[in-house]
Amino acid sequence: MADYFARVELHGAPWPTGYQKLHEALSVHNFVNCIESGGHSWRLPTAFYHSTGRIDDVATVAKAVKECADSTGFKNEVLVVKDAGWNGYLSSKC
Repeated sequence: MADYFARVELHGAPWPTGYQKLHEALSVHNFVNCIESGGHSWRLPTAFYHSTGRIDDVATVAKAVKECADSTGFKNEVLVVKDAGWNGYLSSKC
């Protein structure tokens, strides 16, 4: 099982309304824009998502995220990275 981070940029999409369809599509694939750490749930930076406990390989996950981005109708860029550990300084709780 693996965890993944995804960064999706929708070109020309207004924040946050332009990303609502993306949030909904990604949630079907267990991607959220919060992450658990230290007993708290923290909001990830804008257009950054996390998914846990996946059995898919990174290419399959990236394809699913790209299809979600394409479903918004906006031109987009997608980057998916297999999580091998993370450290960050996040300030907003979910």
